[in-house]
Amino acid sequence: GDECHMGFHFPLMPRMYMALAQEDRHAITDIIRQTPEIPEDCQWGIFLRNHDELTLEMVTDRERDYLWETYASDRRARINMGIRRRLAPLLQNDRRKIELLNFMLLSMPGTPIIYYGDEIGMGDNYYLGDRDGVRTPMQWSADRNAGFSKAIPQRLYLPTIQDPVYGFEAINVEAQQASPSSLLNWMKRMIGVRQRHSLFGRGEIQLLYPKNRKVLAYVRSDGDETVLCVANLSRQAQAAEIDLSAFAGMVPVELTGRSAFPPVGELPYLLTLPAYGFYWFLLAGAEEAPAWHTPHTPVLPDFLTLTTRDGTLSGALADRTGREFERQTLREYLPLQRWFAGKGRRLGPITLRRLAELDGGRHLLSVVEAEVDGEAQRYFLPLTANWDEEATTLSPRLPATLAKLRRANRVGAILDGASDEGMANLLLDRLRAEAEIACDGGRIAFRKSPLAGELEAGTPRLLSAEQSNASIAFGDALILKLYRRLREGVQPDIEIARFLTEETDFDATPALLGTIDWFAEDGTATTLGAFSDFVRNQGDAWTYVTEALDRDTERQHLAPEADADPEAEKEIALGGHLDIGTILGRRTAELHLALASGTAENGFAEEPIDRTDLDRMAQETQGDVDRALGMLKGQLGRLPDASRDTAGRVLARAGEIRTRVEEAARMEPSGGKCRIHGDYHLGQVLVVQNDVTIIDFEGEPQRSLAERTAKTSPLRDVAGMLRSFDYALWTTVFHRIELGAAPEATARAVEGWRSDTQGAFLAAYRETMAGSTLHPSDPEAERRLLDLFLIQKAAYEIGYELAMRPDWTHIPLEGLLSLLGPEPGASS
Repeated sequence: GDECHMGFHFPLMPRMYMALAQEDRHAITDIIRQTPEIPEDCQWGIFLRNHDELTLEMVTDRERDYLWETYASDRRARINMGIRRRLAPLLQNDRRKIELLNFMLLSMPGTPIIYYGDEIGMGDNYYLGDRDGVRTPMQWSADRNAGFSKAIPQRLYLPTIQDPVYGFEAINVEAQQASPSSLLNWMKRMIGVRQRHSLFGRGEIQLLYPKNRKVLAYVRSDGDETVLCVANLSRQAQAAEIDLSAFAGMVPVELTGRSAFPPVGELPYLLTLPAYGFYWFLLAGAEEAPAWHTPHTPVLPDFLTLTTRDGTLSGALADRTGREFERQTLREYLPLQRWFAGKGRRLGPITLRRLAELDGGRHLLSVVEAEVDGEAQRYFLPLTANWDEEATTLSPRLPATLAKLRRANRVGAILDGASDEGMANLLLDRLRAEAEIACDGGRIAFRKSPLAGELEAGTPRLLSAEQSNASIAFGDALILKLYRRLREGVQPDIEIARFLTEETDFDATPALLGTIDWFAEDGTATTLGAFSDFVRNQGDAWTYVTEALDRDTERQHLAPEADADPEAEKEIALGGHLDIGTILGRRTAELHLALASGTAENGFAEEPIDRTDLDRMAQETQGDVDRALGMLKGQLGRLPDASRDTAGRVLARAGEIRTRVEEAARMEPSGGKCRIHGDYHLGQVLVVQNDVTIIDFEGEPQRSLAERTAKTSPLRDVAGMLRSFDYALWTTVFHRIELGAAPEATARAVEGWRSDTQGAFLAAYRETMAGSTLHPSDPEAERRLLDLFLIQKAAYEIGYELAMRPDWTHIPLEGLLSLLGPEPGASS
């Protein structure tokens, strides 16, 4: 036959273990994206362990330390740049993990290589030294020398494994061949499945990206044959919605049991997986659909029908039915949207203001003007005419459908334009042309950033229909954010992003590529949308931190007690492999230095903090504290017993809080002020490789535009992040307690992480800010300013938790008490 050359894919192996430990697919998808194409006469050799060790040469030092701590906490298991253990002990003899890793091995591109004994779950003996611990005799049977040799045991080159868990009397080929459910027979079945489908050896791989990052999904294809592979990397059951619209009408047939699942439709395909569960589906023709399956028809809303003679949306909205659309449809539609700020409040008159038509009237840029408890509010609601009859029946667009649409004998629907690919592409085309469109009482201008280039982009897809804004991704090239709640003036998010992109070299935020602005006749601007770079990421830092803490505290809880060997290392590091505190501290300081590097002309110049600034900041903080404590006093009866006691202690120390605020006002001014993020916490940071990207510079949404654009001390952002670390601690503690962990032990474990992370964050921030006049030169001034903003942030949190989650109110209350220190008269 033809000669085939083999190359070993060393980087993939350790990243499988990394993904499993972190319960996040990024480590695998990232390395697959980096894997180069190989010639037709070559093939990768892939494995879970490189013959006699788990090789860690192809990972970073920090990743290696993380894998060592996770899979080889006992240092005797480590050797050179790897781990000298067999697969079963590496995975704590967890059959589910062993099967999951073998599933990935057998379904990924390349030729799988299985080390002898791993197919039956053999153990090891690293006390033998070097790599001999994983070179012990193959365990064929329960006979003498495990059936490996008839020699007397003393003459064996290496002794057999004899412990009660992995010993040859318990783990051997003969016994497992006799057991249908054994690991050996399971491996045989899985290898048989792989051998029946040549695409696993030669086919292409296409990664899929369900929003649940704990789920790894990819498609293997070769010619007309396609297999979908899905794996749950989590220790808990998970659900995932997978975009399989490209395979609509096909039927997933599970390969090990040939069980047919419901056909794929246009909606995301919902799968549920048990802990460490997985599927591989052959995507077959519609004739394979299970006999029990019947299409589900949802109960349809009672849509209003609008008619149009000329086919335009303006024509449909111009008559009596159009006015009914405003009075009835929008009144029902608005309260259902997450971006509507008037939930639970009295909704007055509603008007749909039609700004401009696109594409011959098929698309309409429009603004909803509503009166909410007497307050005038405006929302951007672009509309699209869709002439597909299924737009009001079985369609993924159904949640975005507002009404039926009719023209003579044609029937369609009016959709929220944010969900329509055509609308997104039209807006991008207008940006490329830097168009201006005359509109009702003004103009709409599409402005491209000088750094935008040609704006090459892929197919648009809506990312967040249920968020406060609508985000549309164009492939992996750029993002369009459509602002829902409209306010006059340039959005702080746009203003800051434009300055950072065009005037600084700060690279830890998505570059602004262009904007869509509505200018009234008097020149007042209202931002409708913004285009920015697409940043591929592993999710936000809040999710990264809280999930890492949850995993690590569970692992710590399950770790065996230290044995008699004092040199055995049992300590488990918390918070994942990233040094998130140091990274965030450095990037936060770089952001502040960039925001203070402008000029008086562009509004981003640093200014010194003076006595007036201190008075203003102190007054604002004390006002927030008074409101929070007033709410607390009025709602004590709603609080759980533990929180009620903490609340009483805070209320009793209101005078001390006021004194702390006044001390900040009386201190000698030090440091500078500049524009800041304004709503800075872990949720506003994306984890990108081994770094972070900072997003969303809108500021706290309940504050006025003047407040969100005012210059202040950057330590306000620092305080916000410190409070976010505190919330990460308590979120972890609450979750672990719900799962039965001991509250005090869990709190102590995570408290160490919080203290270390906050310390690393502040140290890196101070180091990066060193020598800058923006940062207070007096450490005492820094402490008092930081205290002031921590008090203000905690006061805001008290109000939020009382309104939304009374059970969580004790988190900011404890934060205030920790700032104040021991109560007067308390023993130290």
